[in-house]
Amino acid sequence: MSVSGREWAFLVDENQEPKIAAILETEGYDAEHVQNALGKGVKDEPDVLPYAVANDRIVITADVKDFAPLRPSEHCGVMLLDMQRTSAYDVSNAVLDIIEAYGDRDQFVMEKLDAWL
Repeated sequence: MSVSGREWAFLVDENQEPKIAAILETEGYDAEHVQNALGKGVKDEPDVLPYAVANDRIVITADVKDFAPLRPSEHCGVMLLDMQRTSAYDVSNAVLDIIEAYGDRDQFVMEKLDAWL
């Protein structure tokens, strides 16, 4: 689903509940969980990041140390979560709030989800 420009598409990292992807899909967005897309135990830099870039997906992750230092040219968007024990429902609502606030995905680079909870 897109307000304008590129479609909003997501890759939910392995450290987040698969239900996040399911909720986003229910809302009409393209969303995959890392375990379904790549399998269990994959690594961020050699596996998750290239897949997300190749498929133009925003990564939703709690791996702040791996993703926060990335330059915008190295990813297609990142949503970081410091509070790892946040419910899938709350994370999904924060993502939906970000989508509504930005409207156009082309304006999005990186956000800390915690600020939207």
